[in-house]
Amino acid sequence: MSKLFCVSPGLRVLERQMQQPPGYRPRGYGICVMDEVEWKSRGNYSEIVDCVISRMQLEHLKKRVDEIFCEIDKEMIFRNLKHRKDFYSLLMGKRAKTLQYAPGYAAAVFLLSADEELWDKVCKNVLDTGIYFDRVRLGGVTLEQYILFHAAKDVYNGTKHIRLSELTDRDLIADEILRLIVNAFVIEKCGVDIVKQEVWNAD
Repeated sequence: MSKLFCVSPGLRVLERQMQQPPGYRPRGYGICVMDEVEWKSRGNYSEIVDCVISRMQLEHLKKRVDEIFCEIDKEMIFRNLKHRKDFYSLLMGKRAKTLQYAPGYAAAVFLLSADEELWDKVCKNVLDTGIYFDRVRLGGVTLEQYILFHAAKDVYNGTKHIRLSELTDRDLIADEILRLIVNAFVIEKCGVDIVKQEVWNAD
């Protein structure tokens, strides 16, 4: 990937698009936004997830994702109540403008804040000007924390450190972690406002 000179998350997206050949359509994790009117018109959160997975051409994930979201009773988006509280604090605090303006940034922060220890390691490098993954020294993290970190990096930079074959592997990526990654995809495609809704009902 060519070097990006802009530091603002929003400008980085534009700069990345400007570096692409005319008519270029990204594959896999390419940009495909579902606007607020569209996702609000859908019956439930599971339908939105299904639509995002289809548009991202991740059909091989669909069966496992369907199973995961069918098993969930109430909390479908956040890892737990603490994750919800911590993310809302960021959303209502000094990071509010950047989280609203840059869905990729919001999706990455969503994943990084899902684990308290991981967030402690990375938070100093999560700034309004961007997320500086290359400055983070992980050291001594668990497999789940490692996966969350690289999934956040992928959704932010549009890279593929985590392959589709790994996302479908239950032995490598637990259902709970895959649910968070898929929800990050949804945030990146639909915008952070989607997490402001009342608890989504899978029925």
